[in-house]
Amino acid sequence: MMQQMVRYSKIGKTYGEVEVLKAIDLDLAPGEKLAVIGPSGSGKTTLGRLLMTLEEPTSGTIEVDGELLWHKREGDRLVRADEKHLHRMRGKIGMVFQHFNLFPHMNVLRNVTEAPRKVLGLTREEAEAQAVSMLGKVGLGDKLGMQPSQLSGGQKQRVAIARALVMRPKVMVFDEVTSALDPELVGEVLEVIREIALEGEMAMMLITHEMDFAREIADRVVFGADGRIVEQGPPEALFENPQSERLQAFLKRFRSSGV
Repeated sequence: MMQQMVRYSKIGKTYGEVEVLKAIDLDLAPGEKLAVIGPSGSGKTTLGRLLMTLEEPTSGTIEVDGELLWHKREGDRLVRADEKHLHRMRGKIGMVFQHFNLFPHMNVLRNVTEAPRKVLGLTREEAEAQAVSMLGKVGLGDKLGMQPSQLSGGQKQRVAIARALVMRPKVMVFDEVTSALDPELVGEVLEVIREIALEGEMAMMLITHEMDFAREIADRVVFGADGRIVEQGPPEALFENPQSERLQAFLKRFRSSGV
């Protein structure tokens, strides 16, 4: 049996009295492109934040590349992992957010080289060579010396993508990466993600409201609502022949709003 790149097992997440995720089981295969869709409040962003170690699960376990993410085994019991373990595991996970989170006081090149130097221990020359290559890949090879304040939203997001990719993660999480952009800038960011997806090497989780993009790019689409996975399958099946009333109503709303 093939080892999954990511495995959520009976994952629950509560905030106070609110149960955001309810015993979620979900796998992501090596190289698979998984789109996660659903209404606001469905828990889809929380799913990504748990994988990105920004939120801790209330119950259940997550494995990445065959290793427990939030836990370690001590004998026959699971204990919470220490910060050293979490730090090492984060090296396997790349993340791009809807808000770019660039360092405003660093130019584009330094934004992309900082983590490879500090986390991977690359020399300045090695980090800069990889950063220049990656920034060229996302169409920003001519912006190396610019400050984030001089870039458009779409350019900032492409810098954020390059910064994540240069760490060579095993899995990339894209969390609503176009939702903070002006409509005319969305296409340039989706094009970069499309090119990354076509290379096929990296597992990707796309938390998105871009239905056409999810349909085009994903190997599998997961629809969540009320903290549960309601339906999942190939994009054609989900979008053309939704089985659940919840998904039928969700897609109908999207189509009628012209989104």
